[in-house]
Amino acid sequence: MRLKDGDFYTNVMTNKVYKLNEDDDGSWYLSMRDEEGYHQTSKTSGRDMIKSLEGFYKKAKDS
Repeated sequence: MRLKDGDFYTNVMTNKVYKLNEDDDGSWYLSMRDEEGYHQTSKTSGRDMIKSLEGFYKKAKDS
């Protein structure tokens, strides 16, 4: 699996869609904005993000 900044992933438990982001330091995090505001997961390494995505998310279909 390769991480790509800007890809979208759906949480399999909540069905909410998150955007994958890479910061300037090479850390990765997921973010979403809804009626309740802006939500961001904690930043992590690429390897840990891959583990998280494989366990709890599925890639959203491109629109």
